[in-house]
Amino acid sequence: MPKSKSDHRPRILVVEDEALVRMTLVDVLEDAGFKVIEAVHADEALRVLKAVWDIQAMVTDVEMPRGSINGFELARQVRASRRDIRVLIASGRAAPKPGDLPEGALFIGKPVHPETLVRLIGTLLTVDGG
Repeated sequence: MPKSKSDHRPRILVVEDEALVRMTLVDVLEDAGFKVIEAVHADEALRVLKAVWDIQAMVTDVEMPRGSINGFELARQVRASRRDIRVLIASGRAAPKPGDLPEGALFIGKPVHPETLVRLIGTLLTVDGG
């Protein structure tokens, strides 16, 4: 059976503790042609990243009370261990302070407009040949 084009869609990890926000982000990204994996907090995201080798980008919330670390720390850990993964951090409350954002990560305030989300992910995936 021939492989379909969809086999080559970029895989995005969405890390968001609020179910409705997570579902909206997933829907927007899937509608834009991405394959999406969901995680409800940073600890789950780290487990997914160990198990799934072809994740190309991650969208994470900052404040996730159920995990042991916040989205800024998650982003720093991901960029330190997996330089190939592009990172977009979103928050409606916590603005980044100096040192919060790892090199190459982008920050956006919530609510995130669908077109902006898709554009930023596209930009991240094209940086450094990403």
